[in-house]
Amino acid sequence: MDALSRIKQLGMPRRNDELWTFFPVSRIPAPEFPDACACEEDFAEEKDFAALLPVAQNARALKRAIADGESEMALIKCNNDFGRTILDIGKQAKASIEILDNKIPHPVCAERFDVNVGEGADVEIFFANPANELPLAFRHFRITQAAGSSVRFSSIERGNGIARVSIDAFLNAPGAKFEIRTLNMLGGNSESHHRLHIYHNAPETTSVQLSRNLLDGSSRASYDGSVIVGNGCTKAFSSQLVNTILLSEDSSVSVKPVLKIYHDDVECTHGNTVGELDAEQMFYLVSRGIPKEVAKKMLMASFAKETFYPLPDSPAKKRLLQVLENG
Repeated sequence: MDALSRIKQLGMPRRNDELWTFFPVSRIPAPEFPDACACEEDFAEEKDFAALLPVAQNARALKRAIADGESEMALIKCNNDFGRTILDIGKQAKASIEILDNKIPHPVCAERFDVNVGEGADVEIFFANPANELPLAFRHFRITQAAGSSVRFSSIERGNGIARVSIDAFLNAPGAKFEIRTLNMLGGNSESHHRLHIYHNAPETTSVQLSRNLLDGSSRASYDGSVIVGNGCTKAFSSQLVNTILLSEDSSVSVKPVLKIYHDDVECTHGNTVGELDAEQMFYLVSRGIPKEVAKKMLMASFAKETFYPLPDSPAKKRLLQVLENG
């Protein structure tokens, strides 16, 4: 089934759809579709409206391959309302992929990224764009990983509209590792929503999730993360942690961890904390002559930077910390 037929079959997202539990689906305008779908791929199993939208709109696919053993840095930017990127990363290759925003305001923008990671490859995908005026933006990632491969996904989001990032990660062979670190720094009426499905389809696979939120004004964030460990996937390891600091009474966060485990020899954890800036740390700084607003910014900066300190030295870590340093 092509993407256009499948998206019409699914219909518009609804609040009772578990993929859109926390998202304001009423804000999604009904799109106009072309008469036919140019892509002949089979999307009969796809369930996510946002993943299908760029393909159904006949977004021209950007295809890029990194050969076995090669190293490459790349910038990817969608210049239209809808975009699709297909990345094939060879065995033992290294890739650093930074995604830039399309800054031209449109009622809705949607991008899809298909990333196929070869055996032993090391890949980082990241974005840390300035706050934009995009009213509604979707980004969907479908990541498949071979044996011994490593993918690190990192982001800072500061947009003024509504953003949704969805990820389907398939750890298909032993030694595959997927790590995601996200930071939302939101104010006003902005919203950021993350929806993840991580499939441990082989033994000795690893996934690490860390999401942090600094929410001010009437901003909202949500994190809907599912980990599925298949039968026979011994010694799989998964951790999920969401930390949120609410800077105003009107800001809010929603978190839904889901663990589906079909084997008993695994280690899977999840945690969630929500609070304000640490009162004792504030008192300590202010009591030493630091103005309250300066102390507040110092604590916020520390909370934000700790999200990315564990990353290895790389273009992603350098870029993310530089963005936070520059405010």
